[in-house]
Order: sequence, then C-alpha cells, then structure tokens
Amino acid sequence: MRPQIQHSDDIYSIDVFNVLFDYEVTRSRRYPSPLTLLKIEMTPTAIDSALLANAASVFIAALNSHLRSVDISAKEKNIYHILLPASDENVARIVCERLLSVFKNKIDIADSALAFTLQIGATSHGGGAGISGPTLFQNADEALKQSKLKGPNTYIILV
Repeated sequence: MRPQIQHSDDIYSIDVFNVLFDYEVTRSRRYPSPLTLLKIEMTPTAIDSALLANAASVFIAALNSHLRSVDISAKEKNIYHILLPASDENVARIVCERLLSVFKNKIDIADSALAFTLQIGATSHGGGAGISGPTLFQNADEALKQSKLKGPNTYIILV
C-alpha cells in the first residue's frame, strides 16, 4: 500500500518523504543504482492576491505533471524536495532543464497570470556502499545555496 498523500496538494508530507528517502538510499546501497535528490526553492509572482495564495497548488500540479510516477516529491516550508530513483547526473540535468523550461513562462489563470522563479540544487550518487542519506541532503543544500548565488531560474548539480 502506498503511503498517504496530502490530497489537497498531491504531494507527500516531509515525514513520509523522509521514510521513502531512507528506503531508497538503503535500496541504492544494497543494489547499486543511481539516486538523485533535488531541492527547489520556488518564488511565485502574481498581481491577484487570491491567485498568489493558490500558487503552491498550481506549482505542485505542474511539477507532478512533469515527473515520473516513481519520483517522490514533498514540501518542507518553502523548499520542495524531489527524489529521483534510478537517476544519475545526466537525468538530473535533464529534469532541472525541463523544470526551468516549464516554469519560464507565466501560467494564465482566468484573467490573471502567475509566474514562478526557481532555484534548484541537485546531487546525484551512483549507489553502492558509498551512498549516504545525510551526504545527499548536505550536497543538495549546498547546491541550492550556490544556485541562489547564481541567480533566478538556475540550477547547480553537485556529485
């Protein structure tokens, strides 16, 4: 049975994400396969305050429509975590570029528009004995920090 999703946004809670993250790291260590973690900071912009209040739901819906069903996403404060099982650095780059492309244009809703600015930090590991959950999180945090220094709508991948 699949863990419970917060149905209002179709995204896992951070607690469920952490359980699934630990499982995927353990699986990647035991059966060496690549694993990628993305951390995304999203900043919405809109003139309509009601639309701005609903920005997270719009972002999550668009995000989920551009991820695979095996990818695991969660939100913690203003950071979105995305775990990409069986995905290496090349896949991380493709996903980052796709997400930046998807969100580069305004999304028209009713008589208004919603825009998103993204900074993405990513890290990948090939799996096997050297993979560590804390190291993946630290590298993704550092990559996000570097992406923020680089400017809006950028990504950094640390391996």
